[in-house]
Amino acid sequence: MKHFYITLLFALVACNAYTQNSNLHIEAYTTFLQGEHPSAKDYILELFARYDIVILCERDHREMTQYELILDILADKRFIKEVGAAYFEIGNTEYNDSINAFLHNATLTPDEVKQNVLHFHRNIYGAGLWEKSNYSYLLQGVHDINSRLAPKDMIEIYGLEKGVNWGKATEHDIIRRNICTNAIHRDAILAENFCNYHHYSTTGKALVILNYRHAFTRDIANRDNAGRHIKDRYGNRVANVFLNSFALSPRGEFTAIKNGMWDAAFITTHKTDIGFDLTDTPFGEDNFDFIPIATPLRYCDFFTGMVYYTPFAQLRITTGLPNFVDDNFAREVQRRYTLEGNIAPDAEILKEQYNTVTERTYSEEFPQICDSINRWVNE
Repeated sequence: MKHFYITLLFALVACNAYTQNSNLHIEAYTTFLQGEHPSAKDYILELFARYDIVILCERDHREMTQYELILDILADKRFIKEVGAAYFEIGNTEYNDSINAFLHNATLTPDEVKQNVLHFHRNIYGAGLWEKSNYSYLLQGVHDINSRLAPKDMIEIYGLEKGVNWGKATEHDIIRRNICTNAIHRDAILAENFCNYHHYSTTGKALVILNYRHAFTRDIANRDNAGRHIKDRYGNRVANVFLNSFALSPRGEFTAIKNGMWDAAFITTHKTDIGFDLTDTPFGEDNFDFIPIATPLRYCDFFTGMVYYTPFAQLRITTGLPNFVDDNFAREVQRRYTLEGNIAPDAEILKEQYNTVTERTYSEEFPQICDSINRWVNE
């Protein structure tokens, strides 16, 4: 019997040693993550004690769990009292006044709310419609938040994209000029629009949601970024936050950050909702591989902090809206295509393209990335 227990003891020690050795590649990350850290929401809200403007680097526009986080932040009493406004890369500046009038109207019936949300989603951009479900989800969510608040506490949101008021648009040249200007100087326009709206802030605070490189507070690869323009204006009052996502390889393929080791570290430590500053951390010190360009710069050179919210495989893509394109709106979309000088698609094609709701997890959409992550978990 004594021999049995000695053998069992050696087996347990060997097993423990194997477990430790199998995770040596991610040990620096897991050791850091095992410390005390706030949730993603709390981390972002706590940044407002140190900064006036917090930029969140949005994932793939289609990804919905990030909008669950955003709405959770907007509904928090700290955001309502201390910040009060959020600014989004997506959204047509021509409709901001009417959107906020809608968001502050708590007397609407559920059907009237639904019709308003549909109207604004139909006018978010141009002839090519916004097929992603996130915008309606955002508008509906903010209206729900405001409906529970006193009028003086109701929050506001602003779209930053230079847009067109489609109810008044008739001149082809006007639309073409707007679209061309937007494409050539888009990041500067996004930043300028933010600055113009933020100038009237009563709190001096702002949450800004910018996608991908637009959230960078420095330029890279000869591309100027809206975050850099904002940083130039407001200096050290600005923080920006990386939200766990995928990267792009030099060949233009979607891939995992640091070949999957980052995500594996969060999975291994069972951390699914966490935020932290990047300076003096193994994550921050890693070479920047978010975009496909060789650079000696590190993640902490691009972002103030990081939040990890929901494991990669569980991230969720949702597109399409029920009855988004009906017969009347199909004719309006065809008119917009004509104004832009393009061939208008068939009405039935529009309905098929935009009215079909689809939902897929990242595990379904990006199985190869999940495999690269699991390699480090299962090694």
